[in-house]
Amino acid sequence: MQFGKRLRQLRKKKGLGLKPLAKIVRVNHAYLSRIEASHVQPSEQVIGRLARALGHDEAELMILADRIPPKWRTAIKMSPRETASLIHESLAEYGKGTGRQIGSGESERRRVGAQAGLFVKPKRKSPDGIPTNDLVFSAHLGTNDEVFPKILSLYVAPGSTVADVTYGKGVFWKQVPKALYRVLGTDLTTGVNCRSLPHEDVSADCVILDPPYMHTPGGTAHVGHQNYESYYRNNSAGNGSDKKYHEAVVDLYVAAGNEAWRVLKREGIFIVKCADEVCANQQRLTHVELINEYTKKGFIVEDLFVLLRQNRPGVSRVIKQVHARKNHSYFLVFRKSSGKSRWLGPRASSAGG
Repeated sequence: MQFGKRLRQLRKKKGLGLKPLAKIVRVNHAYLSRIEASHVQPSEQVIGRLARALGHDEAELMILADRIPPKWRTAIKMSPRETASLIHESLAEYGKGTGRQIGSGESERRRVGAQAGLFVKPKRKSPDGIPTNDLVFSAHLGTNDEVFPKILSLYVAPGSTVADVTYGKGVFWKQVPKALYRVLGTDLTTGVNCRSLPHEDVSADCVILDPPYMHTPGGTAHVGHQNYESYYRNNSAGNGSDKKYHEAVVDLYVAAGNEAWRVLKREGIFIVKCADEVCANQQRLTHVELINEYTKKGFIVEDLFVLLRQNRPGVSRVIKQVHARKNHSYFLVFRKSSGKSRWLGPRASSAGG
């Protein structure tokens, strides 16, 4: 390729006109036009300025202009035989893509070539994507309706069918555009138990579960949380479980998880809201218990979000505090999967399971 033609390619790739480039390298634009037309050969000084202005390898432009790059000359004069051998060898191997080992005799030629700049270490490929700290983080100080849309953005594709099986008053959805998802909202107060859903098998892309996650033993210990007893008769027979108190709460989550598995499509997302509690003066790490139970079922754990409440918990009558008071809750994210695939981000909803 001729120097002028290569120069024109690099200039256009850079988005520069003749006059702007001529001004940068301090030459007349008519002279630059003659260089591109191969009517004149530029000086080494002009080639150097062109290489810097275009962000290109000066050595390549020098060679195209039938010149030896200045930084090579000293090395060539010091070892002319090795340089000639190296060039002959490179020409012989051109296009063959050989991967043979470099012998001891070859090492010196390689050293000379490196010194002369003939072997330029390739530039490190720039990482894909854009630099930013505008990301979704795992811990938040705020409210459910502020965090929930962020979780959906990471795990549920727009247009997906989402079964919110503890919909209540739709608090989670306050900041989610209504047209973004097909929401199937059900709740025990409207006669639909999250342990026995009306949905068909493998029909939902996502299931949301937020049952009352603490039993209410009396007093003010869990003021502000939904009353488990009034919803699911936690302390009475006929609550759907032979367990009571905290064990009954976990039992509800497990049964609802089994039902979620049934209605979710393959690779479907299961988002669970929960909180730890102290029950009968015993620390109960509910989120750990649920992770253990759901992974036994076959769910893959994808994420955990911590939501810190903005205000202080209500006043309790305390004789002696022996455990830290809980002022945070969790969103757990699971995926229904065979375990052979990895999460690559939300994809458009697909028909079938």
